[in-house]
Amino acid sequence: MKKKYFPVILLLLFCIPGIANEKPSSELNITGINDSIEIRIDTLIARMGFSSETPGGVIGVIKDGRIIFNKAYGLADYETKKPNTTSTLFNLASTSKQFTAAAILLLDKQKKLSLNDDIRSYLTDFPDYGYTITIENLIHHTSGIKSSDVLCLMAGTLFTENNREGDYNFIARQKSLNFKPGDEYLYSNSGYILLGKIVEKVSGMKFSKFVEENIFIPVGMTHTYIYDNLGKMTDNTATGHIPEGEGKYKESGYKNSTLTGISNVYTNIEDLLQWDNNFYSNKLGGWDFRKEMTALTLLNNGDKCNYAFGLNVSEYKGFKTISHGGGSGDFSTFYLQIPSEKLSVVCLFNTSAGATSLAYKIADLFISVTPQHVAHSSRPEKADIDSSLLQVCTGKYFDNDYWFEITITREGDHLIFESPYQGRFELFPSSDTTFFVTFADLQVVFSKNDKGEITKGAIIQGNQKFELTYLGTNTYHPSVHR
Repeated sequence: MKKKYFPVILLLLFCIPGIANEKPSSELNITGINDSIEIRIDTLIARMGFSSETPGGVIGVIKDGRIIFNKAYGLADYETKKPNTTSTLFNLASTSKQFTAAAILLLDKQKKLSLNDDIRSYLTDFPDYGYTITIENLIHHTSGIKSSDVLCLMAGTLFTENNREGDYNFIARQKSLNFKPGDEYLYSNSGYILLGKIVEKVSGMKFSKFVEENIFIPVGMTHTYIYDNLGKMTDNTATGHIPEGEGKYKESGYKNSTLTGISNVYTNIEDLLQWDNNFYSNKLGGWDFRKEMTALTLLNNGDKCNYAFGLNVSEYKGFKTISHGGGSGDFSTFYLQIPSEKLSVVCLFNTSAGATSLAYKIADLFISVTPQHVAHSSRPEKADIDSSLLQVCTGKYFDNDYWFEITITREGDHLIFESPYQGRFELFPSSDTTFFVTFADLQVVFSKNDKGEITKGAIIQGNQKFELTYLGTNTYHPSVHR
């Protein structure tokens, strides 16, 4: 539920062979694209290993304010064999964060709070770490507050009490920050848990009720809801699944979690069309919705933070992009918007999948890339470094955006990167902390402290950066992700 956002990342690089799932015409809604594009999208889905016998998802393409492609694949429920349809609702996981940020913006526009307010003005029982932490720090992940999911993972567990109050109490027990507020950007689910609490304090309403009444209904998202109690799930909701081996799947325990603010917005392509259109014509008031939602901030040292209001602002092949992804182990989602083309791609899956990679591949089918859009980069030269410097980079890392663990091992004069959803590939050193791959414009960078010890890592592709939490030799493997 993964910081500057999880974007073109390595997920762009891997597909698994499979068989395309043929869907009846009732589950297909296409307007204005040719057959070859549909076939190419079907092929991309098939290569990811999805079929009519596996969990799957729904792919939507929005162009000029209307849906031009909307197709369902696979099963909404593996056990009952109920198929996904174009109206099936999926958990957005961390893609939900933009709605939490929008709720804060709405309250700011209503003069009920200020983004510069100290969060302890609203969360009076929250620890005083000796620094002012503002609402804006929470929005942009610059607060330094430790992420609850990483804390749980390092403690050898996954959830605290499966709800926001349980997580809030867990966060509030922490004795220190990761860094001084504003010094760094580090994706933290804790910040958006706190933002949900602040929405409730200021509005006097339950978080889900405020968002549903003040955002979903005005925008026209009539099917969307926030899952904050165990009786709220509708019959038209996809069940989340995790792999069980040998091509089999099982229902995850994630639906027992009612965490809000960071996740648990359930929606479909039709409703996301209404949300997408709101970036061009705001139904939430007389203010520039796109400008406010994509406003960036500067770190204390003057560097730009590319994480806006629950959205990553970046660039792809010369085009400005607005995006966010979500992964909870049993759901995988990605929302990609290219404003200059009035093009958006939405990928919703009810199991772990390369939703990020797929969204960009589908976008490629609709954008014309001219030479000036293509960034030219030269591959770094391989450096000869001491084997001990290679060894210090090995261990376990955790991607905060998509909730999966990465293992880095040494093999001769280079490193091996391995993760459940990104495969296994070689990393070659260009320095003792920077490594590159030979098949893409992608680097992995490690940060060290004054003692030469690894403190964190990052995956860099183009101008996108995805933070990795260093777990050391921790070998805990959660079976269900948040």
